[in-house]
This record gives sequence, structure tokens and C-alpha cells, in this order.
Amino acid sequence: RWAMPVTSRLLLPLCLSLLLVPWAPGCLFCFSTPQQRLRVCQVFLGHASSRHTACLGTLQAAFQPHTQLGVGAVELEKLKDTFSNVIFSLEEKGVAKGGSVPYQVAFPEVAARIQLELAQLKPAQPCQRPSRYQKDAQVYRCSSCSTVECQLPLDCPGPVEDVWKAEGNRTALRCRVPFQTSPEVRIGCGWGRGPDSLRTRDLSLFRDLRQGASSLILHPTRVSHRGTYVCQLTEEDDVVARKYFYLNVTSSSQGAETDLQNMFLAILLSPGGRGAGGPEGHFPRLPELLAEPDSLHKRNVVLLMVGLALSAMLGTLLL
Repeated sequence: RWAMPVTSRLLLPLCLSLLLVPWAPGCLFCFSTPQQRLRVCQVFLGHASSRHTACLGTLQAAFQPHTQLGVGAVELEKLKDTFSNVIFSLEEKGVAKGGSVPYQVAFPEVAARIQLELAQLKPAQPCQRPSRYQKDAQVYRCSSCSTVECQLPLDCPGPVEDVWKAEGNRTALRCRVPFQTSPEVRIGCGWGRGPDSLRTRDLSLFRDLRQGASSLILHPTRVSHRGTYVCQLTEEDDVVARKYFYLNVTSSSQGAETDLQNMFLAILLSPGGRGAGGPEGHFPRLPELLAEPDSLHKRNVVLLMVGLALSAMLGTLLL
């Protein structure tokens, strides 16, 4: 004749309880195992009792008021200790006085006794914009056995911050955020750069997001540095906030060419030149100046030679 193994006979009531009793997570379920709860009922009823399923249902009902409990995440260890002690207290009641206290009485008594301890646990601080990660504002919820953060974005509000620099200058991007960070916790900073010159907030496009200092220094700044940069503040392994910059770099050759053109026109239009009589705002081109009468006057030739020499000198410096 086939006989059910002892282990299976012990676990069968537990499996039936999961199927027959509507399961709702709660603090007791977060900080105890199914085997521990079954053992409590076995202490009160014995291992061979057929009433384990009803006992587990009574245990769940006694602690049902704590299902929606939520406390500040900093109090998580105290909450865990409280409900870990519940199992021990229930087992003590089960063996006290030869098991004369029925579980229908013991379970509600222990559930009521921990109310004072739970009332002393501090709630979470309210979330402060704009940062999502705020350790003091995290809430541990027994309804899901999990920690919930502020439902705020990690990215700092506002558009990507534009930074304008000329090629060759020094660029300093500083990871400053519009909120205070905890002075007791060391804040790390990571930097990454987007592809080419693309302006974007898509973090998946950024490469080489590495830990570094609170500032990113580029010296000298080059045209190839143009693009989007992101700084990421971290507290231990948690991301606190992100801030995006777009570095606009003006080529030095463009600026030098403009200066050279202005200098050349200033020489040609100096007193004694021929461009002063033209329409307002019109700068004659070199062929027009050479086509005018007396364009090769000695003074003009000297000025032209000086302009060409300065042009050659600037061209050499730029190279």
C-alpha cells in the first residue's frame, strides 16, 4: 500500500492554503517564510492535524490590518525585526501552558501588541522636486514588499544647457544641480558624450559613461568636441540626477578669416583709398578697386603690399 512521504504530508496543508486562502501580501508575509508560518500552526495543532489550512487563514486575517502599512525606508530594519519577533512570540504562546491558549486567541493578541511598536516607526519624508532619488523620501510598502521611490524624473528639468566656446579656449562643464545633496553622503559624478554633434537626451546613445570629478575640463577646446555631454550624479550605486550640456564650438579659422577680411578692407578704405565714395554699406571688391583710375597710385600699392604681407603672416600663424 502506497504511503505519502512525511515531508509531503507536512507541506500539503501549506500548498492547500495558498490555493484556498486569498493571498494578500503584508508585513508578516514580507518578513517570514511559508515554512515558518506553517510551523506556528504545527506548534498549536500538532504536525498531523487537518486544521492547518484554517489556522493559516486565521493567521493571515489577524495581521490583515498591516497589509497596507508603509514606513520610511530608513526604518526598514526596525520593521523587519518587529515582524521577525512575531513568529517567535507566536511559537512561545503555542507551547506555553501546554498549549492551552488556542491560536484563535493568540494570533489577534500578538497582532494588537505590536501596534505600539509600529506607531513609533517614522514615515517617509515628502518628495521634494526636482530630484527623483531621495533616500529619506523612500517608502517601504508591505502591500508589495518593496521600496518605492519618488515618482519624479532623474533628468534635471529644462532644456539641454547650451555652452558656447571658441576653438582653442578652455571649457569647464560643471555638474551642478538645482537641489541640495546630503552632506553626509559622498556624491559621485559620471560623464558621457553623445554621438558626433547630435543634440539628444537619449541616454542609450551616450558612450563611455565613466566616473570622474564634478567638472569636465577640455583644454584646448577643439571643433571635434562639439556635441552633447551628460553628467550623472550617483550616491553609492543609485543614480541621483542627470544634467545635459550641448557644447557649441566656433572654429578659430572662421574667426581669423573674418578678422583678416576686416583688416584688409580697413587698409583699402583708409584715407587716400577709393572706397569711401560708394553707396553706404557697400564695400568694393579688389577687382573694382584696381579698375578705378589711379588705382596703382604709389600709396595704394604700398597699402596693398602691407595688406598682403599681413595676410601671409596670419595664414602662417593659423597653420
